[in-house]
Amino acid sequence: MISPLKKTSLKKLCAQPIMFDANIFMVGIENRSSDPNCSFNNMKELYMIPLMESFKNILIHEMVYNELDLETKNFLDSYLNKNVTIVSEERLYGIDPLYTTIFNEICSHERVQYIRGNAKDRGEVYSLAYAAYHNINYFSSKEIMVDDIARDLDVLKDIEIITFDIIVLLSYIYYACKSDTSKNKALKSIYKRYCEDVIKRHKLPSTLTKYVFACKDYI
Repeated sequence: MISPLKKTSLKKLCAQPIMFDANIFMVGIENRSSDPNCSFNNMKELYMIPLMESFKNILIHEMVYNELDLETKNFLDSYLNKNVTIVSEERLYGIDPLYTTIFNEICSHERVQYIRGNAKDRGEVYSLAYAAYHNINYFSSKEIMVDDIARDLDVLKDIEIITFDIIVLLSYIYYACKSDTSKNKALKSIYKRYCEDVIKRHKLPSTLTKYVFACKDYI
């Protein structure tokens, strides 16, 4: 099983600065209008609140923030000046050689091929460049592309990608600590439904119950 929790326990991870990509807040958005289980309020209760309540220092790039819908922005705004900070590029591109090199290397990766100024993949590129330049060691994304390029690029070698399975685990523990088992069935469902790619790629257990047991020494 591949997991950054083997290096850093979940408890220690939650105390570290971490950047979030937009897609972490968009899980199930394609079914939001047709499936009540994927509604914003349901997902907010299920994993977004545990996420925001557990991490102590959350950084979100303004390019990511701008990609979010109004409901998600309003939700994140309630944590501003508490444990959430919106960050920006600060005009580093083209002026600071290190930042410019990092940004361009991410852009030129075969899975990215990003042209500066385009909207597609902008949040991932800007966020990863910010994290690498400012030595933010943890980056959370559901996008498999991010997992791939972080493993390929030397400029991202110190960044651990926190995939969505870890967010589901965190939510499970969050509610377990409150002796609340009412979310267990739904958490098992989103683990199976939205962690399918990472389960295959990282050789994770096929069910949340087995996954939680496999992670017991890393919590």
